[in-house]
Amino acid sequence: MPQTADQTTPVSVPPPDCLSRDQWAGLTLAVLSGAMEGVERAGLPGAWSSDLGVAAVKGLRDRLDALTAEGGTSDG
Repeated sequence: MPQTADQTTPVSVPPPDCLSRDQWAGLTLAVLSGAMEGVERAGLPGAWSSDLGVAAVKGLRDRLDALTAEGGTSDG
């Protein structure tokens, strides 16, 4: 049976090695809150905030991994 919007599966994005679990929790909470606010401001369906939030957190994790692999951080 195909998954419907009412049957979403929780998605977990594990913390990167460069952050503690507490740092990751705070950062992801801020990103998810921002996604929810953006969905509201844009007038998009409220159900989209979860999917867009998870996509944003995954993108953040990917970028943190890339920065770590580059061996440094950027101040800009």
